[in-house]
Amino acid sequence: MKITRHLLGHNFFKISAIFWTLLIFYLCLNDTPSLPIISFENIDKIIHFVFYFVFVFLWIMSLKHISLRYFLIVLFIAIVLGISIEFLQENFTQNRAFDWYDIVANALGAITSFILVKSYHVIQNKNISH
Repeated sequence: MKITRHLLGHNFFKISAIFWTLLIFYLCLNDTPSLPIISFENIDKIIHFVFYFVFVFLWIMSLKHISLRYFLIVLFIAIVLGISIEFLQENFTQNRAFDWYDIVANALGAITSFILVKSYHVIQNKNISH
């Protein structure tokens, strides 16, 4: 039971969050042309949404202190990261370009994750106090 709790605890989420962050950097700044296996209109916006949804989820779950302040810091970092990567794509890659809609998709994914995780914690705290 202790091993399971340890593996599913903050350390698991912290390792996953670090891995996910590095994966975002790699996939977004990799200069090879992307050829998605499944292709339909705006799939890249869905991918951006998912990247930052998972980013916020993993980083919030890795926190030892559950507070709105820390949640907002994670959200802020996610949005700044999404904007920064778009500028890096424009200036340091040849096959990637800056896209405002990618920033919107990133921010929407991060905000949606923030709202859902925050709501979950509010509900969980109400259930614990009753």
